[in-house]
Amino acid sequence: MTLTINKNKIMKRILNIAILSLLFANCNGNVKSENIKSSNDNLNTELLNDSTNKIVEENRDDVVSNDNNTPLNSWSFYKISESSISETAKKTKTEITNELEDVKIEIDDKNLNVINVCTYEYYKSNKTPIKYYLSVKTAKLYESIYAKNGIKLGKEITVYKSMYPEKACQIPWEEIVIIDNTLIIVYDDYLVFFKKGNTENQQDCYSKTKITNLPITKNIINGNNVWNQLECNIANLETNDYLRLPDINSIKVFIIGNFNFDDFTYTLVTLKNNKVITKKDIGFTKEGNKPNTISEFTQFEISKDYIFNLNTKTKSGQDFKVLKTEKFKIDDNGLIVVVK
Repeated sequence: MTLTINKNKIMKRILNIAILSLLFANCNGNVKSENIKSSNDNLNTELLNDSTNKIVEENRDDVVSNDNNTPLNSWSFYKISESSISETAKKTKTEITNELEDVKIEIDDKNLNVINVCTYEYYKSNKTPIKYYLSVKTAKLYESIYAKNGIKLGKEITVYKSMYPEKACQIPWEEIVIIDNTLIIVYDDYLVFFKKGNTENQQDCYSKTKITNLPITKNIINGNNVWNQLECNIANLETNDYLRLPDINSIKVFIIGNFNFDDFTYTLVTLKNNKVITKKDIGFTKEGNKPNTISEFTQFEISKDYIFNLNTKTKSGQDFKVLKTEKFKIDDNGLIVVVK
């Protein structure tokens, strides 16, 4: 899937910056777009080559193996794709996470074992994206989904299936693929990702993050060289820009900034034992009825006493009027508590 930024989006972004600059003083100083990523070039070349040689590819046998020298590999739940594949999911991401977050998968030289679920003797095959997804269009669709989740779809997909169909595991474990060192299943129209080893090693990633001291003012939020870059994923948010606030006892507190060509969003995330407790948008804009206009926006600041102050304004004629104000703090469990 090729990312297209048309003139309307560019004009909309420029107008957003202009309006918010007047409102926030320095808002346009830090807008970033590097979180919009596309790894299509490599795949495009491959897909063109595959498309040209499609008949040859379709007649080539899969590379099938069951190595006797394969060490035991253990995979742990990592995250779920931000959106479903075809928007037909029946379960929420939270429901799926609750079902799968404790699942571990082990692969040795003979068997694939979904711990406490099922086990089968596998065969392993390597396929090109086109051969696996059966068309250029579908391969590019999945390539874009993988890219949004930080996974690069290369030239080869490793597929694990049961050697004996009658002994196969039930859905979603009957077929497992590995792409870019990530084990992947499809569950209720979502892609679910597993990483090799214990995902608790994200603690090492968090330990490298920088803490921004309170208070957090508009000048800090909109300042240059303030937003840091994450090396780990938090709450499945498709961005690397963050402010980490001081911990509240054992609670880690992050504000994740998502800057794109249409609008921006600031998301508060709290974590306890590296699991998401709270995920709340605390700063954003809403599009107006007419193109390239803003109908509503929310600002936030955080006092030195760790009180979050949200101020939402809505369009009224040529000006903006206050629609509502909110105050809250974070308790020792990572939950939001309203402050009057």
